[in-house]
Amino acid sequence: MIILDATFLVIFLKSNAFPPKDRDDTPVEKFQERVDALISDLNASGQVIGIPTPAFAEVLVKAGSHRLTWVSVLSDRYKFALLPFDSRAAIEASELIEAVKKEQKSQPADTWAKIKFDIQIVSIAKAENATAIYADDIGIERHGKRVRIPVYRVCDLPVPTPPQEPAPRTVEPVSGSQMPLAGLRDDLPEEPE
Repeated sequence: MIILDATFLVIFLKSNAFPPKDRDDTPVEKFQERVDALISDLNASGQVIGIPTPAFAEVLVKAGSHRLTWVSVLSDRYKFALLPFDSRAAIEASELIEAVKKEQKSQPADTWAKIKFDIQIVSIAKAENATAIYADDIGIERHGKRVRIPVYRVCDLPVPTPPQEPAPRTVEPVSGSQMPLAGLRDDLPEEPE
């Protein structure tokens, strides 16, 4: 299982998403194409895409008037799994918070709120034995290193080469009434800028 954070999901779901920034604070070029290629590769591999519920909440905030549509889409695609902050994740979080507090003696309350949110996402990934986290957040990147889960940012994804000719669209078998990931953004209404 791999984990997608809110930034990757918003880029995937929203055709007019803002570009994320790289580690030098420069907007990432071809960010939409990079994330689309990642999702396409994950779709072809059969990999389950975990969405931690704290990240899901962030996605829904950015959905605006399309909140219910995005809930429906992410719930009906069989490769997405919504992952709760459960007791296993709470145990992982307690260990991670203890390690962070040892390193950083004092933090303002608002900083701790952000740290705890990031820790919840990383702890869910650890509890679920995730092999990678795709997140465009320096805090998640730091916490991922602490628990030895690689974290990839949008700027880390390769820029896909343009296809020589259009690739045929394939639709994979679905489970129950759930839909495949192919063409997901095409199913969504346009979000005003």
